[in-house]
Amino acid sequence: MAWRRILAVIFCLLAVPAGAQPLGYPVPQSQTLPFLVMEQDRLLTDSLYGQDIIARNETEAQALREESQQLDRAFEEEERQLTERRAALPPDEFREMADAFDAKVVRARREQEAKAAALSRRVETRQRDFFRRVGPVLLEILEETGAVAVFDQRDVLISKQDLNITDEVIKRLDVAYTAELADSPELSGQEEDKE
Repeated sequence: MAWRRILAVIFCLLAVPAGAQPLGYPVPQSQTLPFLVMEQDRLLTDSLYGQDIIARNETEAQALREESQQLDRAFEEEERQLTERRAALPPDEFREMADAFDAKVVRARREQEAKAAALSRRVETRQRDFFRRVGPVLLEILEETGAVAVFDQRDVLISKQDLNITDEVIKRLDVAYTAELADSPELSGQEEDKE
């Protein structure tokens, strides 16, 4: 797998795209740019939209954790009370109450698992939507620089630092997201999530 990445880098180094246009961010302008690099993880953690997504994911995950802990405490208390009543109840009545309690616990666990799965889907959808926004920004920078490809920094053995466009991509994402919020303030933390 690594040799394929190296061959891809060599191919891009040999490519001769159209001349690059001068830009207001640090990429070499004295030569044609065969490829650019980017730190994909930083796009999510360092951009305003990405940070909003991370905060929403964590808020919902924390709420679900607290709900599960509250249920656990309630079930522990109910089980303790049921155990204390055991000696005073006829065996059949106790068995009926114990079975009903077990069924309630199983049902609650399944509901919590379903909520966790739904949250996981929302997290994936948000991240997918985020990276869908990145595509047009990358294409715009490719067009401006004359480069033919953008590689994730982790897939490149070595490159000049001035080929790294991460900060520029984050800046452009922030400008677009800030403009969206200015046009529709209700988007912040309230947009509908597709299940």
